Amino acid sequence: RAKISSSGYGASPAVTRLHAGGPATQAARARARAANGPVLGRHAGAALARRYNGGDDAPVIPQPESSGAVAPLGAAQLRSAFAPDASRLAVGGADGSVSLLRLPTRRHPTHRTSPPTLCAHERVAIRSVEWSLSGRLLLSASADGSACLWDVDGSRTPAAPLLHMTHTHRPPPMLQAGSLGLGTGGTTAAASAGGADGNAPFKGDVWQASFFYLDRFILLANGPALRLYSYTVEHGPPAHDARRAAELRHRYALRHAWAVPGPQHLTCFTCAASYLSPIAIAAGSDRSLSVLDWGAGKQLLRIDDAHDTKVVSLSLFEGSAHSDAPAAARHLFLSSALDGKLQLWDLRDAAAGPVRSFAAHTNRVHPMQPALSPCLRYAACGSEDRQAYLYDVGSAQLVEKLGGHSDAVTAVAFNPYHPQLATTGLDGTVRFYSDRGDRDG
Repeated sequence: RAKISSSGYGASPAVTRLHAGGPATQAARARARAANGPVLGRHAGAALARRYNGGDDAPVIPQPESSGAVAPLGAAQLRSAFAPDASRLAVGGADGSVSLLRLPTRRHPTHRTSPPTLCAHERVAIRSVEWSLSGRLLLSASADGSACLWDVDGSRTPAAPLLHMTHTHRPPPMLQAGSLGLGTGGTTAAASAGGADGNAPFKGDVWQASFFYLDRFILLANGPALRLYSYTVEHGPPAHDARRAAELRHRYALRHAWAVPGPQHLTCFTCAASYLSPIAIAAGSDRSLSVLDWGAGKQLLRIDDAHDTKVVSLSLFEGSAHSDAPAAARHLFLSSALDGKLQLWDLRDAAAGPVRSFAAHTNRVHPMQPALSPCLRYAACGSEDRQAYLYDVGSAQLVEKLGGHSDAVTAVAFNPYHPQLATTGLDGTVRFYSDRGDRDG
């Protein structure tokens, strides 16, 4: 019997999505994925069941099967950050590269020896790496005077960043300058373009770049100013061949530059990205800390001589969906300096000084990246004696020294899902520690 195709008049019209949702919507989806999972594969159940509970869960047992070198050349590693779903670890090196390790590395052995690597910065130190709430975007800042926004959502390693932030106000007119400037060495080409209309290249290091206000904005520290940028990233294929270049499809624009009075340059800052907060804390080269309210447009507090030397790292506690830490703990933040001290502050009474001080480690030369555990029971930091130090926040006592590195430990990061600590060092390796050893994911 012949079949007659339907004319389609009775079919419901297809629903067209105009966009993927705003920052708040995307943040809500990311939290739902993190809470409901599974995102860790077939072994997710055991990992999610072992959330931070504030009990005897100190991550001090080495995981040798998961540890190893993360760069083919064994370059020194300076910064690290877990993805929000704990499926990857981003590691920034002294050679300007950012490596992406698929976790757990013992189930992805190729990532231990030759992990996917992002290369757009010059061969100088990476200052910071940070994930977006959705885990789709990665932000890196470098001593070459630029920041890069990467699309790391797909299975393929991106050959070029979505945004290469090299100028103060907006992307330079690179096509008019006769160069696209993509890939390694693009910063020099980009710096030669623009500037005539006040859109000058960044001067000196971009000390840090972070997502801000549910990923709606990007904060960037360069010179004595903290700069607020909006950005636009087009999803999907370009509508026209002339828009295939990333410089034409994706844009950023300066919204405000906050020149902090006093320091010659800012050394670091911290802000909240996982919830709506207008507060940012900036550290200056004059050893000061400044608490800035972007909503009110004023400085709420200035702390002079916060450390004996300039502060080189700040870390605001944002908590995790897999811990029982109270929301009031969001007022706490860590500061680290080259005076060998790690200090815990409470924003509600920061003028009175730090509430805890940890000084068993050694830190006089290399900037260290500290971290607070999602359960708020532990504070961790690296040390120049080739060990990582784990402190008890309540008593300020040393819990454990974590060995295994052959050079200074420069960065630590806690797994957002379960008790696990990742340490990176100048020996070019990443080492993992858990409360259960290699039985853990």
